[in-house]
Amino acid sequence: MKTLKSFALFMVIALFAITSCQGPKGEPGPPGNANVQSATVETMAADWVWDENSCNWYLDLEWDAIDLDMVDYGAVLVYMESPSENFYGWHQLPLTLYPTEQYSATLETVYYDYALTIFWTNSDLQKHENPCTFYNTNLAFKVVLIDASLYSQYQNENLSDYETVEKLFNLSEEK
Repeated sequence: MKTLKSFALFMVIALFAITSCQGPKGEPGPPGNANVQSATVETMAADWVWDENSCNWYLDLEWDAIDLDMVDYGAVLVYMESPSENFYGWHQLPLTLYPTEQYSATLETVYYDYALTIFWTNSDLQKHENPCTFYNTNLAFKVVLIDASLYSQYQNENLSDYETVEKLFNLSEEK
């Protein structure tokens, strides 16, 4: 009986100690949305790999936040910053560019096991220059992950427009 009284007294003291603790208020966190993640990836020529069998350049981006639930029920949105001055802005993939009058290049994405692969395929299926070398610049991509519960609320919005997505979800990016 003495042990039970001691235990009860200990629990009352512990509960009092836990509920009465106060300290200085911390700084507010950055604005954002816990159900949305985004990152900008800048690619260099060395990041792109030529696949002789499929006749395209590709780029693998690994991010453990891309899981099966995100791919199957949420949204994995990818935008490319246009390398052309007359076509400025962020454009959602899939995207077809017309770098010359002779051919076009199509960018597509595939998701698998925490990774995203971006494929750059030329219309004539010939090995052209590396995309970064061709444009003489690094190529930038924005990747936005939207949790399924939040994505279902915004399916009627224009998510192909990056500026709309940025404003809707108050994006802050990982580097």
